[in-house]
Amino acid sequence: MFSIRLLVASIVLAASTLLSGPIQAQTYPVKPVRIIVPSAPGGGIDASARIVGGKLQEYWGQSVLVENRAGASMIIGAEAAMKSPADGYTLLVAHDGTMSMNPVVFRNLPYDPQKDFAPITLISAAPLAAIVSLGTGLNSIQEMMVFARANPTKFNHASGGTATLLALELFNALAGTQITSIPYKGAAPALASVMAGETQIAFADIASGAAALKSGKVKVLGVATLSRSRLLPESPTIAESGVPGYETRTWFAAFAPAGTPADIVEKIGNDMRRALGEADIRQRFQALNHEVVGSSAEELARTVRADTEKWSRLVRERNIRITQ
Repeated sequence: MFSIRLLVASIVLAASTLLSGPIQAQTYPVKPVRIIVPSAPGGGIDASARIVGGKLQEYWGQSVLVENRAGASMIIGAEAAMKSPADGYTLLVAHDGTMSMNPVVFRNLPYDPQKDFAPITLISAAPLAAIVSLGTGLNSIQEMMVFARANPTKFNHASGGTATLLALELFNALAGTQITSIPYKGAAPALASVMAGETQIAFADIASGAAALKSGKVKVLGVATLSRSRLLPESPTIAESGVPGYETRTWFAAFAPAGTPADIVEKIGNDMRRALGEADIRQRFQALNHEVVGSSAEELARTVRADTEKWSRLVRERNIRITQ
């Protein structure tokens, strides 16, 4: 009799274990969800999180709260997300700088993007652009290179994080310039410094630069695509302006802490892709100069790996190291 009871109990336990995953996904979420953004409000990462989060809130009937944890080149926010419970109630929306560049420039990074996070989806992407203060009087990439070479102490770059820093380093490598970068806590404050004339240039994604461009205090000298961007069709590419081969973009993506149940990660991804397919959401992203993506988790994982390899090569060649 005892053995029969033990067998029945084992069967019940096994069945409950097998069913717990689907049941979790069916009921998720049952409380507010937090999205950590590792940058200051106002940039492309922040906008991506808030646009998608607002639609998820409609779908789920639960609050989706965006928490900005800026500082230390996005490390503070990413580490906070990594250390959060792996239950689907804390997510991270980050960009390529956080997930593919930080690992190759920081020796003691407290998180490993490929081990400590579960990829969910690529939300959107945007090319970078060389944005200068009107006070510089510069009208082209060629003029900028001439001025930067002649005045190395008077021409500084505002860096909103690792992504913009490496964009500058790639430019320096290909253009033969030595522009110095000044760090800021995110794209918004970096661009504000260019608008104020404190720094002269920012290599920033055109999504983050939308508000600055509308201010009339800055201008785009070139975009970092090999062919002209449909988002800024009148702007020449940096490659065609005297820096052959210059190309870089930034992407925005969602992740969960590693160990988050796979069915919950899948549900979040499906709901995010559903949101990104809705006309009103696509229009909001397009207004910010984002290109909507909505990839699979597997494609996001491949993108993180490929970009990490690309930037690793630049970092080795330029011997780039940053101290936290």
